[in-house]
Amino acid sequence: MDTFNDNLKQAEDLENKEEYFQSAHYYKQALKLALDKGNSKDIILCKNKCVEMNQKSILSGKDFREISVEHALNEQQCKQLDELIDTFFEEKNTNAILKRIGRNASFIPKISVVKDSANKTIPISYQIVNMSMISNEGHSLRGSEDGQLLWQMSMYDISLQVILILYLNKIFINFMAFESIDKRLTYENLLNYFISIEIIPEKRLEIIKHGLKHFFQDDYISCLHILIPQFESLFLHVSQLCGMDIVALDQKLGIATHTKTLSDKYLETEEFIKVWGEDYCQLIKFVLFEPLGYKLRHKIAHGEILPEECNLQNCTLTLYLFLVILGRIEKINKH
Repeated sequence: MDTFNDNLKQAEDLENKEEYFQSAHYYKQALKLALDKGNSKDIILCKNKCVEMNQKSILSGKDFREISVEHALNEQQCKQLDELIDTFFEEKNTNAILKRIGRNASFIPKISVVKDSANKTIPISYQIVNMSMISNEGHSLRGSEDGQLLWQMSMYDISLQVILILYLNKIFINFMAFESIDKRLTYENLLNYFISIEIIPEKRLEIIKHGLKHFFQDDYISCLHILIPQFESLFLHVSQLCGMDIVALDQKLGIATHTKTLSDKYLETEEFIKVWGEDYCQLIKFVLFEPLGYKLRHKIAHGEILPEECNLQNCTLTLYLFLVILGRIEKINKH
């Protein structure tokens, strides 16, 4: 299929046969050729057809299947896991437990290890077959045609899911059910910890309070919509305190300044990595921005997040992002 018309005809024939997934592929090929020619009419046609075919493919249920993988831990492994989790509750109070969680580097996937493992295990199909991933809205995801990147992000997701399922989720569940009130995670205790660090601006804290309250009310939709933007604000605030330049310059209508909008681009810079570490920057990027990741920040900002994505696990993960920042800050006694 070398010409625009050839690809367009193949796409239309497959569409008429209700082979929507394959049709989307040929519309995408036609779109690439239309972009080369700069034909705006053909570009509009093909890009909209790509989305339409992807949407119909999702709705048909014919081309996509959900799969699940189960791995049962033996009795000895379960015991070791419980013993490890119990060590967090050996701390004297809630604040100490929260600080220990935030400082535990093993809860963040090591990107160098993920990359090395991905390079060694990438399936041959990811190297020779045209790959493509689509969003729930039918849009092709940036980077999904790069088989190596797609496999690497899949491996990262697996690593993060293992951490969440085996450790973080269970720690938070046990934490909220702990018998002693001094070591139980409650709204009041969590809020007091946030306040005790003395790093969050008062106006930001007033909004964060509502996000924390919704977490304990099992209102995960409100929790995520409040806490994720506030995490971005706090992350940039602390980054500035660490000496980073977070002021952007706008010269479109004279000279104006504004706070930078956090993005995957900034998280990949040497400046951010030097202060926060590559692994934490990658975690933030994957959870909030990465098209092949969870992309929670963009989904919330653009109204694309699904109700099922507003769940306990994503809220726990968002709280953990806060705890990493708060756990790294040492309170300075003023005399």
